Amino acid sequence: MKPPFPWSLPPRTAGIQAAAVLALFYGLVYVSAALLPAALQRATTPILSVLILGLPMLFAVHLFVRRDVAWRGSLGLGSQSVGSAMGWGLFGFVVAYALNVVLTLGYVVSHGNLEAQAASRAPWLAYLAEIPVEAILPLAAFVALWEETVFRGFLLGRLRAALPAPPTPRGRLLRDAVAVVLCGLCFGAGHGYQGALGLMQTTTAGIVLGALVVWRGSLWPAIAAHLAIDAFGLLVIKVVARALNLGTSGGISL
Repeated sequence: MKPPFPWSLPPRTAGIQAAAVLALFYGLVYVSAALLPAALQRATTPILSVLILGLPMLFAVHLFVRRDVAWRGSLGLGSQSVGSAMGWGLFGFVVAYALNVVLTLGYVVSHGNLEAQAASRAPWLAYLAEIPVEAILPLAAFVALWEETVFRGFLLGRLRAALPAPPTPRGRLLRDAVAVVLCGLCFGAGHGYQGALGLMQTTTAGIVLGALVVWRGSLWPAIAAHLAIDAFGLLVIKVVARALNLGTSGGISL
């Protein structure tokens, strides 16, 4: 069995741990946001939001994996050459972006009213456009590290361990495919605040990165791909926001 996989855990325990981490994640994303006053939410910068979410999630994963027989293997963080990680990361970046371009075009065409769709995304674009250019790379690197560790490392590994282990290679492949899709759906569900299109985009990216991790037996290519996806996306948002004159209030000045 390739990493990520917690060899020391029985299926029931793996499932309970996966559910606990997901409950914490959704609680931080949705429950805490609902409880925070609107004024405080507007004052929270993207960088602060990332830290508030990422650090507790990494700490929760640490509490669980520290008891694993081989925690690096259970997270898929074994040693790998930089060239291999970057090369396969580039592959994951291209595949995820290509699929999401097709998905986005299909969504826009099927829903029509492009101006209304753009207006609905404007507050989110304006919020991310506040990130300084010099902070994009370190911020994207931290997000890639914590999200991949939590989802494609911890959650995917626990899901693979929690699902029944078929005796045949074809059965194991099907089990892994189910785990990858479930992990991608859980990942996408945590990004519902980005709207229907954002939810579908993150789900698609999550499935691509999950498949890449299982295929290569390592989390590093997914971290590299995730970093490239977020850094490129934030740079595009900066360009689009400047072209549309998006202000910090989230409106569009034409």
